[in-house]
Amino acid sequence: MTDLPLTRLSETLYRAGYTEPRLRQLWGAATSEALVRNNAAPAIHRCTQVLVDDSATEFDRGLANLALLFHFHRRVDLSAVRAVLGEDVDTAAEAGLIEITDDEVSAPFALTPYDLPVGVPRGFRTGDENLYLVADHGTLTTPEALDGEFVLGLGGAGRTLVSITPRDRVELAADIGTGCGIQALLLARHSTRVIATDTSHRALHLAALSAELNGVDTIEFRHGSLLEPVDEPVDLLVSNPPFVITPRSTDTTFEYRDGGMTGDALVRTLFSQIPAALNPGGRSVCLGNWETSSANADGPETWVSEDDTSVLVIEREALDPIAYAETWIRDGGIPRASAAWNTAVAAWLADFATRAVDEIVFGYVLMTRADNDVPTIGSGTFKTRVRTTSAPANNPHGLAEFLTTIVAIRSWLASVGPEEIAATAFTRSPDLVEHRHFVPGESEPSSITLEQGIGFGQEFDLDTALAGFVSVADGSLTLRQTASALAQLLDVDATALEDQLIAQVRALSAAGVLLPDIDSTEGSATRDGGGRG
Repeated sequence: MTDLPLTRLSETLYRAGYTEPRLRQLWGAATSEALVRNNAAPAIHRCTQVLVDDSATEFDRGLANLALLFHFHRRVDLSAVRAVLGEDVDTAAEAGLIEITDDEVSAPFALTPYDLPVGVPRGFRTGDENLYLVADHGTLTTPEALDGEFVLGLGGAGRTLVSITPRDRVELAADIGTGCGIQALLLARHSTRVIATDTSHRALHLAALSAELNGVDTIEFRHGSLLEPVDEPVDLLVSNPPFVITPRSTDTTFEYRDGGMTGDALVRTLFSQIPAALNPGGRSVCLGNWETSSANADGPETWVSEDDTSVLVIEREALDPIAYAETWIRDGGIPRASAAWNTAVAAWLADFATRAVDEIVFGYVLMTRADNDVPTIGSGTFKTRVRTTSAPANNPHGLAEFLTTIVAIRSWLASVGPEEIAATAFTRSPDLVEHRHFVPGESEPSSITLEQGIGFGQEFDLDTALAGFVSVADGSLTLRQTASALAQLLDVDATALEDQLIAQVRALSAAGVLLPDIDSTEGSATRDGGGRG
């Protein structure tokens, strides 16, 4: 982090209160929720109210003017902007962030604050829990269909990628399809160098402005498609690629979301090439959409052929072709029930029909390349796909920390057989809650469920024996020892119960419910966390 010309502007904006927490305080929780739904009207109304309220403070007036100018694409009096930004008005004008006409100011780009989530390193300078991002004004402020070269600001998918990216210190990281630069900016906080790529010169320009605003000078912005600009292996690769599946027959191509290939070819190409771009021990975290059909239900885990690369695919949402078309046509700003809407829907459905697509899946794809020079117990590779559609639970250390542990445990599970699992002691995760459901008048529960308090807040059905195992899983007894004690208590065959528990415990461990206690001299999946460090 360093002082660059635009960095002083961001410091001025921060002192003026132009941050997510302070804006939420200005217009309230309900208005903030409306913004999440892409409804800016309540926030604009609140800002204009502040400007005519004689009892409003000068601080709130300044904040309202900044929001109207940069967030909501409204013209603001030059004198009001100078009252807040001072000489930095000229700096912003020279950088093209504002345009001055007579006595008014307009902002050709959205300049929005972002409050960093848990897990992202901070402490570099005062106010660095906040970032400023430069992007195009979008459907929040305009009813028109977006231009094909539109540069998207931070949306839901981008926030998701932020939350699932590991934040270990690395030498070289890469952000493929950087857009407004949010991922690259955060990677720069725990990477010596960052390579940020995009096919859009416009996106690279705006991302470079964002970097200068935030005092970041360790990002190399490179033009090119997918991994072409990356000429050296990296330790961490992230990508929120233009994964939206769009029929090639449509007239408009949205570069920020559509990769220009048929079906899911872009993410297939990217995911299959990633292992070769990783250093030994390197990791990648990507988002994507892919198609499935009754004839072919394979997912991204089958697209990676390298034996030394583990792949964990987490399917988060699945839509049928009609729902998928509605989502992305609406996202493009095309009015529902218009002629353009009807034409677009027909084109989307016809395109999916040519490939007999049943559903389109959105999910996360996490890869880890093995490091054979650093052998550890639990260094097995795996390729797995799971569907987890529940909302993320409370993750005080960040969702990425949970996913890193999951990958490490699955790596250990891939390297051990039934005998090793039977000889291992397990500890239940401290976030678990057990629910027992009784039919009125019955003494025995009709069902037992286990709920996670972290990760994705999943629920698991337990039988009596597995519930007993979880209840005593404190790391003091091996699975075999616990199975023997439970067999006596339940009056069942010990060998059969052990075999049953091995399969059940394997499944619960893979979900992060039970943590294997591996001897520290042999390396611990849960202790090492699966990262390079």
